[in-house]
Amino acid sequence: MLVTFSLIVVLAAGFICGRLGMFSILAPYSSSIVFYSLCVMVFICSLGLGKDYKNGTGEKITLSTLLYSFGTIAGTLITIPLLSLILGFTFKDSAIIVSGMGWYSLATGLVYSYSPALSVASFSYCVSREIFAVLVMPLLIRKFSKPEVVAVSGSATLNACAAATAVTKDNTILVYGMITGSIVSICVPFMLGFFMR
Repeated sequence: MLVTFSLIVVLAAGFICGRLGMFSILAPYSSSIVFYSLCVMVFICSLGLGKDYKNGTGEKITLSTLLYSFGTIAGTLITIPLLSLILGFTFKDSAIIVSGMGWYSLATGLVYSYSPALSVASFSYCVSREIFAVLVMPLLIRKFSKPEVVAVSGSATLNACAAATAVTKDNTILVYGMITGSIVSICVPFMLGFFMR
């Protein structure tokens, strides 16, 4: 709980600093800073992961692990009618919004040529999903199995899993994150293309 609270405080502090114009010198480099920080986090988590497999304690990857990736997609698509009902979008527009699966950088660009308004909605959905995943995954790991928890973040699993690994000290979460994230990410352009026809 302390870790989740700390993440919320840091998120709020960053937002406030941005609004007040503090650290504005870093703004042009924010994407690069986030990317390289993520690379460092993933590298450190991977060191522990490699050590686990060397000691024979690494997680065994099975066919069911791969099926969780498609379960993640199916679970996301099931939310389309709910999104349509709550926010008043058509079924097709709701399908386009959720098909980004958390990959805001790709989904926003692909959807923009179809509809700028839906592009904004897709961006909001994807970013919200990733932030939600980063905050709740360390809590959910206590109640559910790792593949189920990883499904929360959709295609953004690598980011969320790196954070969850750092918090829980469980390196195998990263394995599921890489597998699920890769499969889901491959499917995103196809799903968006299908719904935007």
